[in-house]
Amino acid sequence: MRGLVLFIVFFSALPFIFLNGPYWGILIWYWISLMNPQEAVWGGIFGSIPYALVTAVATFLSWLMSRSEPKFPPLNKTTCLLVSLGLWVSVTSIFGTGPADEIYEKWNLAEKMLLMTIVAFTLTTTRERLDQLIAVCALSIAFWGVKGGLGSLLLTGGTSRVYGPPSSMLGDNNDLGVALTMILPLLFYIRERFQRPSLKWPFLALIGCTFLGDILTYSRGALVALLAMGGMLWWRSRRKIASAVLIAFVALGVWNFAPAEWLDRMGTIEDYKQDSSAETRIYLWHLSWDMAMKRPITGAGFQWSFAPHTVNRILGYTGLPPLMVPRAPHSIWFEMLGNQGFVGLAIFIAILVSSAVDARWLVRQSRGNPDLRWANTLGRVVQASLIGYCAGGSFATQGMFDGFYALVIIVASARRIAAAQLASRDAPAIIQTAVRARVLGPQPTG
Repeated sequence: MRGLVLFIVFFSALPFIFLNGPYWGILIWYWISLMNPQEAVWGGIFGSIPYALVTAVATFLSWLMSRSEPKFPPLNKTTCLLVSLGLWVSVTSIFGTGPADEIYEKWNLAEKMLLMTIVAFTLTTTRERLDQLIAVCALSIAFWGVKGGLGSLLLTGGTSRVYGPPSSMLGDNNDLGVALTMILPLLFYIRERFQRPSLKWPFLALIGCTFLGDILTYSRGALVALLAMGGMLWWRSRRKIASAVLIAFVALGVWNFAPAEWLDRMGTIEDYKQDSSAETRIYLWHLSWDMAMKRPITGAGFQWSFAPHTVNRILGYTGLPPLMVPRAPHSIWFEMLGNQGFVGLAIFIAILVSSAVDARWLVRQSRGNPDLRWANTLGRVVQASLIGYCAGGSFATQGMFDGFYALVIIVASARRIAAAQLASRDAPAIIQTAVRARVLGPQPTG
């Protein structure tokens, strides 16, 4: 039944990609890519349909047929960095040491994701589209936090862990925890953006349930991410006293009502040397560093740590214990370092820095400007999202997470739109059109 509902909803929405323009396809693609609704229909024929591929093909056809949409991405640092990462991923995959079929699968997913990210960046030319993209991305991920958090609380009193959609980048509880932490600040932005009284309490409930799902992933990395993100969100808040009271209230609630199993697991953060999971992570980080020192330019490619025999042959001289079973590095930094070498890690860090610079630009350039209050708020919440991603990602394999790259183009698109608004603010009407066309490119007519 679930599969049939998904099938009907998807193919009912598909024609709108041609009727309303290719951006409709971008929104559907992010819904499929981030929420993975096909993973919630329990397999079968409806769960095996390549929804993302169908959406991508329809989007490209609509884009090519459109006369009003820009056909080339903006020539700026964000585009250059995304293209550079895509090219470098191809180079490192050619020289990869992991299983060939697994390398190809990961390379294929990464290149498709980066291509659609660049297309989305090209087409996100208005504030309305930007808000739509933020809403789709944030709500698609929040779905699994709400579903899992309420399910765990009602069925087991919060003693069962929350996981994401199986066979996806959010399937692991640690990966889902990072993603939920990253989008929590965006939910605050959406709530401020849509201030209808009828939506006030539903959005608060949504934020609370998403937080609950994040906590009940039982991920220690998610807890670290929440603390880092919460600190940044407080620091960048315009209402620091109210924010501090809210954070204290939430912390007190977690301390008093969290299941004993959750408190016990979080308590192992201090005793990481006695925890086998933490020790395994540290071992894999050492292994990733040694692999990067052995292959500093190209790294070992995707899935190198899933070929223990090859790893032990290459790194047998290091004195580290041999790798006995396939393992993921569980850190965005060591993941990118081991997979893509120092060059790939440098590109990845440059993308992070570029996004942080864009967020800071939004905050500074919009300060004191009522017309750009939206940009000021977005810049602040993106700063918190980036901190959450970096902190939580230090303990999760999320270097190629499509949700992170969506955040990258969200803040970059916001900067383009705000810059056009600032540039045309005091210009005569005839010049305003020329300025906006120069900054944003051709605008859709419908």
